[in-house]
Amino acid sequence: MVSSTGTKTQVSGTAVNSTAAGDAITLSASLRPSTTYEFQITSNVKDDKGNMMIPFTSRFKTTSDTPVSSGDLSGVSFTEKTLIDNTFGSDGFTSLVVGPDRRLYATTSGGKIERWDIRSDGTITNHKTIAPFGTSRRLLIGLHFAPNATSSNLLAYISHSSPVFTNAPDWSGKISRINLNNPASPQIIDYVINLPRSYKDHATNSIKFGPDGALYFPQGSNSAMGDTDGAWGYRPERLLNGAILRLDLNKAQQQGLPINVKTQDGGNYNPYASNAPLTIYATGIRNAYDLVWHSNGELYVPTNGSAAGGNAPALSSGKKWSNGQTYTGPSIPALKNIRDTQSDYLFRVVKGGYYGHPNPLRNEYIMFGGNPTSGVDPGEVVWSVNGVQYGYKVGTPHEPNYRGYIYDFGLNISANGAIEYRSNAFGGKLKGKMLVCRFSGGDDLMVLAVDAVNKSKITATEGIKIPGLRRPFANPLDVIEDVQTGNLYVSEYYDGNGDGKPRITLLKADKPATSTANRTGVSNSVLTELDETTSDAATGLVVNVYPNPNPGENLHVTVQNFAAQESVTLSLIDMVGTVVSTISVQTDELGTANTEINLNQKMVRGIYFLKAAGTSGNTQTKLVIE
Repeated sequence: MVSSTGTKTQVSGTAVNSTAAGDAITLSASLRPSTTYEFQITSNVKDDKGNMMIPFTSRFKTTSDTPVSSGDLSGVSFTEKTLIDNTFGSDGFTSLVVGPDRRLYATTSGGKIERWDIRSDGTITNHKTIAPFGTSRRLLIGLHFAPNATSSNLLAYISHSSPVFTNAPDWSGKISRINLNNPASPQIIDYVINLPRSYKDHATNSIKFGPDGALYFPQGSNSAMGDTDGAWGYRPERLLNGAILRLDLNKAQQQGLPINVKTQDGGNYNPYASNAPLTIYATGIRNAYDLVWHSNGELYVPTNGSAAGGNAPALSSGKKWSNGQTYTGPSIPALKNIRDTQSDYLFRVVKGGYYGHPNPLRNEYIMFGGNPTSGVDPGEVVWSVNGVQYGYKVGTPHEPNYRGYIYDFGLNISANGAIEYRSNAFGGKLKGKMLVCRFSGGDDLMVLAVDAVNKSKITATEGIKIPGLRRPFANPLDVIEDVQTGNLYVSEYYDGNGDGKPRITLLKADKPATSTANRTGVSNSVLTELDETTSDAATGLVVNVYPNPNPGENLHVTVQNFAAQESVTLSLIDMVGTVVSTISVQTDELGTANTEINLNQKMVRGIYFLKAAGTSGNTQTKLVIE
């Protein structure tokens, strides 16, 4: 791209991307107002098969307007500093995590975990490399510390699969537990083996703990649009593809590890069985890289849509449908070579919901919203070529449990890493808002505000409107917050596909967070002494709370390792020892119980303790009410 106002000069600082299917080129750049630019593609540019592009030129002029931040985000700004650049190595960073030891952890496309201490100014030092797989390579994406992990008990879970990005072996995905107490000798236990893997880069992606204590993760699709296609190696969807999966760790441990979840080709795992440790939580989610369990109790999932050219399966009258009933409507023919590029959507995911990507093995045949009426339907699958309309015919229903999307990122955005901003930096203006990495189109961190009443209403602010959230970045893949400071760490992956290149960028909050101790009148020493009291070392009893810190709303509580069918009393106690509230729960056959305490926003800000007591013993954890 060149500036053609006055003397032509090449624009610096651009970020260029293509889609996984190689059907689009996306360029991001910082542009000046009231300036004419020329975008040029020469025959030196080739597609993913080596064919030269037909030369193309486009001219446009920017407006005189300058980006203005949304009103409630005025004053929010970050200062950028490069911490790790391409000289670090040859593999990109796939996920970033700040551990309970307040160190920065980064997983890589080659299967390593890199670790640094975080200095008080946000920069990093004292680097160590952790090699979970020795000299073998794995595509290591997900890393999440266990809810009861502490600075001296660094237990975490990882998701990983084959390290190749073309003709990758199927059934190569795994979920494993890793003990990081000794970086020189990490200990791994496989919990789940033989998860499906696509021909290319759709894999077993990021992992997060839900409010119920289970592990949730997106499993990417094997195809572009539900039926086999050449771009994705004609590999069919498996039963667990294109879904959010839920792993009950207690059930997995009870049944013996690892759990083999291969559903065909010699495997017979049934995720619908009553005792299944790995189950399907929601379906039709094509390729979500990350997910956010928000403090409002909802699950939000940004998802990558498909490039044009995919195929969708047929639904014949008389076939069993996704609701378990017989489909009695007119037969719906398969769609071939669909010339409609899909948007990248944000979904508010609920248990049992379907979100648009077909999978014939689950009797899900209709893509997104079908085409039920002659008007414009949300998520309808239609397109026009030379004035002729193609796609689903008018009257095509959507799947019975299609839940739709709540926000449309647009085409070729590749919405990937996502977090909820948790600290009170900037006077709390970002607190509770989601930050999403726009990997391709945008090359920034987009801010998504969820309405307090209508949890499906999203107000979006592009990164360019907030100083520091757009350079443009070189393919931002993941982001993590240091909640003690409000600082952000961003992984810039560089490559559109493949192994990537290493780069970590610090975005330092210009108005950093203030400590909870200062806001509650409790000293930092007290906070330090009372931190991380979640498990009784002698008995192994565990109590976890979420979200913590809590804004005075619903508090999710999980107790573990008590006796089966045991009555456990949960007592909320303030700093002077007064019992604020008490409820009782009964554990299941595994000694686990989940419940919710409604705080009704009547709690005074401060530090509390939640004590869990039963005949097996007692344990407690600290709770901060903000």
